[in-house]
Amino acid sequence: MANMNSRQTFRPRGFTLIELLTVVATIAILAALLLPVLGKAKIKAQRTACLSNLRQLGLAWAIYKDDNSGFLAESYPANNPEVWVQGNMTKADEAGNADLIRQGKLFPYNRSLAIYHCPTDEGVAIGDQVVSTVRSYSMNCFMGARDPNVGPIPPTAAGYVPFYAKDTDLPSPSHQWVLLDEDERSIDDGFFLTDPTGKIWFDFPATSAHRHNFSYVLSFADGHSEIWRQTDTRSLQVSMNKTEQPGNVDLERLARATTTRK
Repeated sequence: MANMNSRQTFRPRGFTLIELLTVVATIAILAALLLPVLGKAKIKAQRTACLSNLRQLGLAWAIYKDDNSGFLAESYPANNPEVWVQGNMTKADEAGNADLIRQGKLFPYNRSLAIYHCPTDEGVAIGDQVVSTVRSYSMNCFMGARDPNVGPIPPTAAGYVPFYAKDTDLPSPSHQWVLLDEDERSIDDGFFLTDPTGKIWFDFPATSAHRHNFSYVLSFADGHSEIWRQTDTRSLQVSMNKTEQPGNVDLERLARATTTRK
């Protein structure tokens, strides 16, 4: 008769090679399924943050005009202490200078430096270095008064309203943009040049995969903000200012929302 006090020895069975390979393959499949979802969630979160920034800047712009009898914050930067923001992002000594943000006429209405910078902005190439910048946004060059003797800006704007000095000058505030998210390869001062004829990208909005997946944010004169996606394949080829692309539907759409004919 077997000894009742004896104990059977059990050895834990390890995973076989096939089982381990099955687990690894399952994890790889799950990762492949989840990574695109997580990537899209990140893009959406960054785009939402950028939208919030421009809404807050748009609100500062609106309060400024209300405080100044309807006169709009000025976008023209040349020797202008009244401009909405100071600083040129293509100059190494200005790109990271937050004091130039503080000197702008909108800063007293919202003292957050963070709202001037898109979370996906990777910085500007200056020489052989990429320099982090304090600002990612620029203003419609037709917003705010300037010396009429300066002439049409850009030069293709001769047949259009040269600028809007007051809120009552704006024919359709809900369709006219004020501020937008500018591409790192385009941004310099805070004065965004748009060809009202819709043929030349004098400046161009954020146009790359890392900047909201080829979309950009705009704030409008009535206070709302929108996200616009580039739909013309030629827009994705733009990499420098003054690129001619007549017939580009993205450029034509931006032009229509910029100014109006005289």
